[in-house]
Amino acid sequence: MTTKPTTLEKGRAVMLAGLMVLSVIAMSVAFAGGAAAATEDSVTFNDQAIGVYNDSDTMVVGPIYAQKGQYLEVTDESGEVVDKTVIPVNATDAAIFATPDGPGEYTATLYSEEGGDEIDDDDAMIYDATIELSDQKSAKGTLEQVTVDTASLLDGDDNDTEFDVVLTDADGNELGRATELTGTNEDITIDTSKITAQTEVTATIFVDDEPLQAYDEDAGNFVPVSDSATVDPDMKNKHDEKGDDTKHDKKKGDNDYTEKGEKDKSAGGDSTNGHDSTDSGVSNDASTDQDTSAETNQDQNVDQSNDQDANNDQDEDASQSNSGDSMPGFGVGVALVALLGAAMLAFRQQN
Repeated sequence: MTTKPTTLEKGRAVMLAGLMVLSVIAMSVAFAGGAAAATEDSVTFNDQAIGVYNDSDTMVVGPIYAQKGQYLEVTDESGEVVDKTVIPVNATDAAIFATPDGPGEYTATLYSEEGGDEIDDDDAMIYDATIELSDQKSAKGTLEQVTVDTASLLDGDDNDTEFDVVLTDADGNELGRATELTGTNEDITIDTSKITAQTEVTATIFVDDEPLQAYDEDAGNFVPVSDSATVDPDMKNKHDEKGDDTKHDKKKGDNDYTEKGEKDKSAGGDSTNGHDSTDSGVSNDASTDQDTSAETNQDQNVDQSNDQDANNDQDEDASQSNSGDSMPGFGVGVALVALLGAAMLAFRQQN
């Protein structure tokens, strides 16, 4: 018959495994006999967020300086034991992994032995903390605000522990922060200095002006509770949009040119020179075309008038020419009449 291990037993196994793994380097010093005895036995327990170890929630107690056979116990706020273990080897600057029941205040106590005298203890706040940040873009060419999707800090009590969310660039320079947050928050807007180029930014939870950390199994160490994303002012897309507008304006200009050309061609006798249009630019062009048409008509009228004057001048010249040509014939007739008269007068005198 097999029995299912309890949570406490699981915690003890994790604690022992963690102690054995993280004490390997320290053991070479601890086994030196006198050196181990000279080290003051103590335990340190720092505030942290719940991390991950062996795919399970974890909190890390350490550094620990202890002797083989001493006893370590971790209790919650109510005094209930959540993890305990007997130190298997002399430990110097060691750490153990304990399994928390959830966020809250915990105490790690080192005893001389199980049920023996207390040697040292330390308290720590264990938080349940999360933060999420998504990639962001702007078509304005600059970014002056960044929005954090979610930032949460639960303390297991009233969840009223204040925290900040600090935004930094890839070089660790602070760009801005949101302050005096509590509990769970969504869509947190952080005012930043102007971001004019694509930048990787990181949002980190700060408690008491220090970055909150949690143990990360992949990193093999404590890491800040943070999330990173890329923010992009979208300069390229903005440039493309300007290009599209330019192309649109060019196309519109081509239409205006075509309409003006057609109207100019019909300016001589076309009564539709200024047809209506909802486009003010086109209407102005039509008005201009009307002026051009009027000027063209006036030029034609002047030309016609000049032509008529020229014709009249030609007619007058022809008339004067014809009149000048008839004068010699008129003189000959008069001479003949005078001659005939003289002959008749002479004939009568003879008779």
